[in-house]
Amino acid sequence: MKFLKKSKRWMKAHWQNKSFRIFLVVNILLMVLLSVENMLLFSVGVLKMLRYVILLCGVAVIACIDRRSKRIPNEILLALVYIRALVLIAECVMYSSYVLSMIISALLGSILGGGMFLICYFITRGGVGMGDVKLFFVAGLYLGSGGIMAVIVTTVFSSAVYSIVQLVRKKAKLKDEIAFAPFVWIGLILAMALGI
Repeated sequence: MKFLKKSKRWMKAHWQNKSFRIFLVVNILLMVLLSVENMLLFSVGVLKMLRYVILLCGVAVIACIDRRSKRIPNEILLALVYIRALVLIAECVMYSSYVLSMIISALLGSILGGGMFLICYFITRGGVGMGDVKLFFVAGLYLGSGGIMAVIVTTVFSSAVYSIVQLVRKKAKLKDEIAFAPFVWIGLILAMALGI
């Protein structure tokens, strides 16, 4: 209940910002387009599409917060884990012959996503934040072992392109930190658009 009150307060405060409203509309349009594309072109099932849309919405909110405050709230990540558990139960009921493979895929995805960024966290000595590690752990739960690698590649690629452009334009220095969650959002959109 406390989380819902905080969410309502957060939404009310951000709704005043015009760029937030535009981002929200763009996000909704992208979700609709990507959902139709994935269901028609790639024969993605309804529950899988629901899983992707939930993750995309959650990451969009996290991206807004991370861009402004350079932090990723644990409450949203925890809510996404709970929702994923409910969707996984529904998937297990609908596709009872694939229960073990769905659970293993979700767990491997979370270990791959979170594990790779945990290694980066230690190598970069804090250059990659613990929030990013947790975000990729959660994304791995949603995408499974196959999808998480595509999102990691598209995320790293989009953040690298942005960083290079900022360096060339002299808007940033090599040591500058960037919010990573917006690039996870972009990576998810690119991966979904490619049907991964």
